[in-house]
Amino acid sequence: MPNFIQTQVSSCGSYHIDQKKNRLYLHQFNSVLPFHLADQLQLAPVINNNGEAYHIKTDGKAAYPQRFDKAFGFYDNYAAVIKDKQWFHITSSGVSLYPERYAFTGNYQQQICVVCDVEGNYFHIDTKGKPLYTDKWNYCGDFREGVAVVQSNHGVSTHINQTGKLLHDLWFSDLDVFHKGFARAKDEQGWHHINKLGKAAYKQRYASVEPFYNGLARVESFSGKLSIINEDGRQVRVLRQEIEVSRDYFADLSADMVGYWKTFTIATMVKLKIADYLPGPLIKLTSQTDCNRQKLERLLNACAELNLVKYKSHQWCLTEKGQYLQQSHPLSLATAAAEYQDDLLKRWYGLSDEIKGEKTKQNIFQEVSKDPNRCIAHHRMLRSYALHDYKPLIDLLPIDEGDTVFDAAGGNGALSEHLASQYPEATIVLGDKAEVLQSAPSTLFKTTTFDLFSLWPIKANKIILARVVHDWNDKQVITILKQARKALRSNGRILIIEMLLSENTVSGSLCDLHLLAVTGGKERTKKAFTDIINRSGLTLLNITKTPSLVSILEVGQV
Repeated sequence: MPNFIQTQVSSCGSYHIDQKKNRLYLHQFNSVLPFHLADQLQLAPVINNNGEAYHIKTDGKAAYPQRFDKAFGFYDNYAAVIKDKQWFHITSSGVSLYPERYAFTGNYQQQICVVCDVEGNYFHIDTKGKPLYTDKWNYCGDFREGVAVVQSNHGVSTHINQTGKLLHDLWFSDLDVFHKGFARAKDEQGWHHINKLGKAAYKQRYASVEPFYNGLARVESFSGKLSIINEDGRQVRVLRQEIEVSRDYFADLSADMVGYWKTFTIATMVKLKIADYLPGPLIKLTSQTDCNRQKLERLLNACAELNLVKYKSHQWCLTEKGQYLQQSHPLSLATAAAEYQDDLLKRWYGLSDEIKGEKTKQNIFQEVSKDPNRCIAHHRMLRSYALHDYKPLIDLLPIDEGDTVFDAAGGNGALSEHLASQYPEATIVLGDKAEVLQSAPSTLFKTTTFDLFSLWPIKANKIILARVVHDWNDKQVITILKQARKALRSNGRILIIEMLLSENTVSGSLCDLHLLAVTGGKERTKKAFTDIINRSGLTLLNITKTPSLVSILEVGQV
């Protein structure tokens, strides 16, 4: 057995000492790192006074003749080094472990290592430098308990096993590796613990959580309370009570009650075309808008309070946020501002009667269709939301080469354009009312007129209902799904794209109330979706969370 020496780095960081504070050798380096074990040898990374990096033995002598720009400690008998800005691993004799070169390498753990290629893609390699799987990630971490965290290009994270397969189909805004069967995970409500199926161990969410240690974990609530919980989420003891924060709820409520101030300020800015005239000085803007100078300045000040404009270098200009109000912006919300100020706002007036049980007036789509100008404006608004929200989820859709894909009630085709670009070997068909399809700007896909509630004029492998069913009540949705079922080819799938309400929180409830007031529809939980899907003679096969607000519900025939 080798005679191992207990060592540590000196306080100046230029040599090593033993337990008795004696120097291991006389030479002094520019910098040194701790000794690690490699092939029964104790080796430490150093940088000499010439800026050369390599590893030394406990006597201070070089372990091999090679020199590098930087060297790191040995893990699993291999060390990461950098030479000419290229990263790779070496053995204890200084020989390259594999021929490949990377933009970054981590340390080997159980003969597996994280690397990043020159294009910025992360993945895991074996000791021959070969990828363990074909996928590439925006980032990934080390394996622990046979599982690693990977992050997609959309910024959300999930777990994979050592073959690269997803451990579960759930994605989180932040995620940790598993420790004693549980991983820390963060969703839109906060931090919690999940098991290896990706399921939450308990319902509540926290501002922060620590890993479980002997079945207990310390957590902090959003109000500052520190507690110890067990693996069921039950509070075992309190370490600190809630932190008292002085808050003026009277002022909070007052601000909530005048939320329409923002709606009308933004709509007025759009109506006067201010976003399209900027940048410019006040005097020029006064002439362009034909407004009173002093009153226009008051409006601009209010817009500045909303971070839509700013005054800089003696002129008014748009902020990054305010640019979305330009008519020419590809994601313009200018028409949305007018919609929310006018008809959509007026429909809220009857909300109390609706809640008391009176029947909702479901004529929003008829009203939009019969006014050509409003039809164009309304669907331009929907197009901006679609372009913003749908792009991150396109590559998550289970669409195969040769599929006929029907984008049902897809407006003027924002989603269909994405689909046609992503899946050129599939046939994309957009369906909607004739007056809506007139404004579809692309020739990348086919179009067909149809009615949601009548027999559909198509047979498709995949039918997409993107933010369609939330506009209708349960009875109407069942009718829509039955028509979709008739239009499916054998083994086809219906892909419902909607926001899923949580069973445990009130998040999304204001959007749900908006639908009640405006369309008579509703946002739904997984349980509610499962019920109406089953009642339609279909079955819910899978749910995929996406980086945007919506999820993909994959529905098949029973």
